[in-house]
Amino acid sequence: MDHALSAPSIAVLRHRLARLADPVRPRARTLLDWMSQPRALTSIAFLRVIVGVCGIGFYLADHANRHLLFAPGILESESVMNERLGLMGSATLYSLAHSPAVFELLYHAGLLAAIAVTFGVGGRVAVAIHYVLIWSVYAANPLLLDGGDNLVMILGILLLFTRCTDRLSLGPLLRRRLGLAARRPAGVIAAGVHNAALLTMAGQICIVYLMAGLYKVQGRLWQDGTALYYVLRVPEFTWPGVTEYVLATEWLLVIGAYATVWLSIYFPLLVLFRPTRLLAVVAMTGFHLSIAVLMGLTSFALIMIACDLLFVNSHLERLVTRIRSGVTTLARRRLPTPERPPRPAESALSLAKEG
Repeated sequence: MDHALSAPSIAVLRHRLARLADPVRPRARTLLDWMSQPRALTSIAFLRVIVGVCGIGFYLADHANRHLLFAPGILESESVMNERLGLMGSATLYSLAHSPAVFELLYHAGLLAAIAVTFGVGGRVAVAIHYVLIWSVYAANPLLLDGGDNLVMILGILLLFTRCTDRLSLGPLLRRRLGLAARRPAGVIAAGVHNAALLTMAGQICIVYLMAGLYKVQGRLWQDGTALYYVLRVPEFTWPGVTEYVLATEWLLVIGAYATVWLSIYFPLLVLFRPTRLLAVVAMTGFHLSIAVLMGLTSFALIMIACDLLFVNSHLERLVTRIRSGVTTLARRRLPTPERPPRPAESALSLAKEG
């Protein structure tokens, strides 16, 4: 029995497959067009700046006690450090700093790398060096970390695949001063890699919020709205003169606890839709600012705020434009206005009046 399809049957099958593909083609074309240009350049650059600023803050905050906190053989013996790093599956260049000179070189090279990343100098090379050195200093003493380090370790790798120095950077200015050629515009492949890293960052942030919310909702203290009360009672998270007032406002603590859970769970859904995207980012920004102020987790809060801004790049670009125009206007007002020399006709008229 011949099972071969006849020519009319093949034509009908092709027609049906083409009809099924018709709704997909415009969306695929839209996706390809979106991927062909690097997106969210200002938000990515702002994230790079915050990563650098947090690194500078980490190095400077402990600069006076750097030998005590990070040098090998001070807080713990080298054997204990190596055992701890083995259990963590980590490594640090500071385990090789057997002399004070090598330690000083590593520490201050890390500080310079953080400054370079902040100002967008050095491109991906500076980002890679900063990543290795900040990983090393984190691993040397994990007791000083506040949670922002976890995101820095994830985002640091992804930033290497982005064009994070195209905006908010001194790189183009230095290139012009040194007479170097300007950086080439992103091609299709470079733009696709940049956007893939951007989407990975966005997905990572959504996973962080969703998992945090789901873990919280399982806890009894979050269910009855008293979790923030007990959190702010921890001595390390107490701000004398302010925390007492917040603890006395019970309704604020209850609303804050429930809002934290619901915002965390529904943030991935809210940022999918343009009308609710800005609202979700503003709400989360307020949440993280309260964490920075009341709990002192500044690095974690700043990193999370910078990550949230990836979803509202157009709003951030308008804000940056307004700030630049405001600074330019203020600078022009403060500069002395040069006096205009009198015209010949005005000079003759003044002389005639004086005569």
